[in-house]
Amino acid sequence: MEENRKARIGFIGCGNFSTGNLYPTIPTIPEIDLVAVCDLKEELAKRNARNFGAKRWYTDLEKMLSEEQLDGVAIVGLPKMHYEIGKRCLDAGLPIYVEKPSANTYKEALELAEYAKNRGLFGIVGFMKRHSTCYRMAKAITEKEEFGKINEIEVRFANGRYPNLNKLGWGLPVESPSYSFLIGQAVHILDLVRFFCGEVKEIYASLNDVEGTDEGGIFGYAITVTFRNGTVGTINLNATQCPDFQMSEYFFSAGNECWLEVRDMMELNYHPRKKPMSEFNPEGRAQIFSWRPEFTEIGASTAGGLIGYKGEMQNFAKSLLGLEKPVADLFDGAKALQIAEAIWESAQSKKVIKL
Repeated sequence: MEENRKARIGFIGCGNFSTGNLYPTIPTIPEIDLVAVCDLKEELAKRNARNFGAKRWYTDLEKMLSEEQLDGVAIVGLPKMHYEIGKRCLDAGLPIYVEKPSANTYKEALELAEYAKNRGLFGIVGFMKRHSTCYRMAKAITEKEEFGKINEIEVRFANGRYPNLNKLGWGLPVESPSYSFLIGQAVHILDLVRFFCGEVKEIYASLNDVEGTDEGGIFGYAITVTFRNGTVGTINLNATQCPDFQMSEYFFSAGNECWLEVRDMMELNYHPRKKPMSEFNPEGRAQIFSWRPEFTEIGASTAGGLIGYKGEMQNFAKSLLGLEKPVADLFDGAKALQIAEAIWESAQSKKVIKL
């Protein structure tokens, strides 16, 4: 590889999410050369090209693909856009980055993953939690010999009233806010538990659908999960505890006589098996390692570094350059949707679903 070569990236989609969370990471990533941006709305494409340093802007995807010499394409929009435009970019011989979910259904997401694989290409899915500082620290702890195998997990995630995404043009197979939540939001959590515990063996879910309107639903899921390696866990997902789109997140993992927890992606507590100050026992024996970012860390972590947006975009660039492998690929995107669909099937059938 040529020294200091950058990945030449075209970016498709200049909407609110990408503009607020992903584009701002690009100037902070030395491996990215933002060659071009593309959006159906000319004013948005012009704006993002100007604000984030793209050399050119387009409103026509085919024109961008034919005129630019790209190494890869980032695609951020509705999941049907990830699926359809993703295939078009793969046909052009270009690896892709897509935001989650990678498609509307497990079937389509798996098809997209196989489509890339059959062409000798790859795709990355924007599961930014894998790249967040807190979860990377937690992952490093659980992989240490002293932690042992993860034996049990407890996960809680909540945000406010959640909409029926089909009213926003998604085209999901089920018209329901509680179903939309699994596909549009909870896939982040479902990928996270796979990231820590591996493949899911079976799931049982109960759903309390309190209220559902096109504007938003109030509901809660209680889920038990067994992994193929024997790990067991509970996952609680709800859109009932918060009065607006405020979020709350908790992850707990128990190892061999030790445990750790992550709170809201910004606090890590680890209770090791071996006490750092062994002379304090039994009084003082609950010794916990704790990390929370202090204000200079937050200030230094511009453009989503702490929560993972920078990490996923940098991983895409480095994967294009052959410096890294994808941290979350298209098959990971498909498996998260498979789990989401299994939760829905279990909640509707009141049966255990085996994957």
